[in-house]
Amino acid sequence: MHNDMTRGKPLSEIVRFALPMMAGAVFQQLYSIMDMLVVGNAVGSRALAAVGATASTTFLAMSLVMGLSNGFTVVASRFFGAKDTAMLRKTFGASLYLSLISAAILGVGGWFGAEPLMRLLNTPEDIFADAVLYVKICIGCSAGMVMYNCAGAMLRAVGDSRTPLIFLIFSSILSVLLNLLFVLVFGMGVAGVAISTVISQCVSAAACMVYMHKRLDIFRLTKEDLRVPPEIVRMLLKIGLPISLQSLLLSIGDMTITGVVNSAGTDVVAAYAAGGRIMHFVMMFCMQLATAFSVFAGQNIGAKQADRIKQAFRQAVGIMLLMSLCMTGIIFALGDWLTGLFISSSDAHITTILSHAGSMLQVYASFFVFLGLIWLYNFALRGMGDVLIPFVSGLIELVAKVSLSIVLFRYFGPTGIWFANPVGWVLGLIPAAVRFHSGGWMKLSGRRKGGGVEQPVD
Repeated sequence: MHNDMTRGKPLSEIVRFALPMMAGAVFQQLYSIMDMLVVGNAVGSRALAAVGATASTTFLAMSLVMGLSNGFTVVASRFFGAKDTAMLRKTFGASLYLSLISAAILGVGGWFGAEPLMRLLNTPEDIFADAVLYVKICIGCSAGMVMYNCAGAMLRAVGDSRTPLIFLIFSSILSVLLNLLFVLVFGMGVAGVAISTVISQCVSAAACMVYMHKRLDIFRLTKEDLRVPPEIVRMLLKIGLPISLQSLLLSIGDMTITGVVNSAGTDVVAAYAAGGRIMHFVMMFCMQLATAFSVFAGQNIGAKQADRIKQAFRQAVGIMLLMSLCMTGIIFALGDWLTGLFISSSDAHITTILSHAGSMLQVYASFFVFLGLIWLYNFALRGMGDVLIPFVSGLIELVAKVSLSIVLFRYFGPTGIWFANPVGWVLGLIPAAVRFHSGGWMKLSGRRKGGGVEQPVD
């Protein structure tokens, strides 16, 4: 099943494509949240802090994978929009090779780099061993995550957001069941949470790949498709590496903030873990809308329909603003209650943790509109293959995060840390918005502006 978004009403096509992705994101977040609910309530706030202390590290690995797979989606969606199925299959073949290489690199790096990285991040000693173990398992055995993202990238490129949802739901249910088994029954603690995540990722990746081969002719590769021309690999890397590099920069910013948070004590680490998970959950709907628009833009650039992209973008901005404001209202109304779900009421540290988490969520929620917009602008540009300005946007965001997290913590304590990310969102939004509205990206559709009229490029 695939969806050609170069025809029909733009907003309807985007929303129809985004809804299954939003549902999938709910399930993906739910099993991540389940990890923390189980360890926080069944093992304690120290275990919750241990998992939370690894969040920026696991996000680093995920960002690199997602960056590369977003590159796969951009290239594949353009070939699909241009109705070039032969090149689409070769893109899939090249993506498989690059994914296998990525999985090997992450495996070695995760296994041997876990301990020094946790030291670098000033992880408190009382949670250090569990944090190292979690990183070793989740990143050292991340092949399932990598291959699932490769398959999902190809399916999204052809407008199929439902199939990844089905396998993600299955994976999420499996992860929750294994969580309960390993932690509550076998008493495996943090290790049980990590192992359940890895197993569910591997199962979903295998199922998705088998489905694509058996049921979708467009992805049934022959030996010829696996003889990938070097120009396809270069094209994937040209798009994917800048996106991965931008994700890497943002991850470094998050890791820097994590290092500052870790130095503030285990209670602040636990608050950051719970608050961050809540924020990611409520804002994932905005993220998926931006992702859907990225695929829409990629297909329509391939079909040389710049005007259609501009029309859809105006509509998407309105939806993004509405969604962001709704998420802000939810945080202010329910933030304290949501945070309390992660910690046993009998935990001796609950009052302090809830206070820090509440402060963090209110600061972040006040800037959700800017976060939604920076996603929409950057994803739109990247979807069309315009990766330089999103990279600049990420660099600006990184500098703001790193510098402000250090400076503001020195003067205002943990509350100062919470402002680093939001200021980065505001500053990073500026170059992306200027680039989009200047219209420079339209040359990618084979058109340019001249004398006030769009004309074919010579």
